[in-house]
Amino acid sequence: MRIYKHFWIATIALVFVLSAIAQAQQATHAFYLTWTDDPTSSISIDWHSDATASTTLKFRKKGTEAWRDFESTVLPYPFSERKVHRVGIGGLSAATTYELMFPGLESVYHFHTMPGDLNTSSIKIAIGGDTMHRKEWFEQTNGIVTSYEPDFVIIGGDMAYENGVAENLQRIYDWFDAYTKTLVTAENRILPCIVAAGNHEVVGGYHSRNPGYEQTNSFRNRIAPYFYSLFSFPGQPGYNVLDFGKYLSLVILDTEHSNPVEGVQTEWLKQTLEERKDFLHVLPIYHVPAFPSVRDYNGTTQTLVRDTWVPIFEQYPIRLAFENHDHAYKRTFPIRNGKIDQTGITYVGDGSWGTEPRPIHSVDDTWYLKVAQSVNAFTLLTIEGSQYSLISLDWEGNVIDSYPQNPLIGK
Repeated sequence: MRIYKHFWIATIALVFVLSAIAQAQQATHAFYLTWTDDPTSSISIDWHSDATASTTLKFRKKGTEAWRDFESTVLPYPFSERKVHRVGIGGLSAATTYELMFPGLESVYHFHTMPGDLNTSSIKIAIGGDTMHRKEWFEQTNGIVTSYEPDFVIIGGDMAYENGVAENLQRIYDWFDAYTKTLVTAENRILPCIVAAGNHEVVGGYHSRNPGYEQTNSFRNRIAPYFYSLFSFPGQPGYNVLDFGKYLSLVILDTEHSNPVEGVQTEWLKQTLEERKDFLHVLPIYHVPAFPSVRDYNGTTQTLVRDTWVPIFEQYPIRLAFENHDHAYKRTFPIRNGKIDQTGITYVGDGSWGTEPRPIHSVDDTWYLKVAQSVNAFTLLTIEGSQYSLISLDWEGNVIDSYPQNPLIGK
């Protein structure tokens, strides 16, 4: 009898252990929300865990009781035993709040779909780049960002500074951990994020530094494994466009990192802008600036972007472009045909979300710079109807710039 008793005790203990192991494997280490389709009616949801089999996301429209279950597609996580669990959901209603629960997390989170039009609505976007020299710097800026409750975030490259290599795995762990903890509002609303490729997503920084480069999905995935595996948008080939109904188009470009500027990408850009010439707002977002606040104006990639893409931008009703890479803040005068022109495009940047700021060019001696500071900063852009305005803030929450002088943005 004693033997049987010990057997059952041991069996029960083993069941508890196995159950605990299974729960630990399903636990969500981090999550990430973005879009691969129209943000007025869809969402793309990732979570990272040790589970090698599909796990279940619970999802519902806020205000309803019944949860829907969505089984994840399981994808590899570069250089890690973790797995990426991904669910894409379409057919959602515009300007609506949806709730979700991740495996192993007790909290109920939510997000908003974007409005179907801007006739009676506005949207607010936090934009910047070069986010994580240090995790605590990234988190500090994130805290200011979330206090303004933007609808979503755009990061124009150099997210975790992992350089596409295995030994920097912890940096990407830290980036997603910071996103999960600090790009969520006090009411548990997750801010979806859109990213572009920067030099620190790619082995060697630029495609030309990888011998035998081929403009193929497999080669790009090899030189930028974290970027293509962990961010479902822009996805392959590394540049893409995201349309919000018919009122906003985000054109995400690759400045020589996993794709050449010239050739296929530029032809795609021409076609993409032509197809969207009637949109209210078209915003190009990319990493290396055409009009740098720190680096050499005549640098190779800067000149290539300025000579190849800027004339194309100027053929369309684009009013703002967002640049990064230089680790400072800048806003240019409106520029057209290489001159200050009130009908031209204003370039805003330059990628200092969570990095060590660098010395800037003299504003007085640099023809295109209207404002520049050696400071950590991001920009908060509000779009309302056909109008836009922006304020830029440092990582302590101080407003360092506004454009035009009476911005629409309020906290």
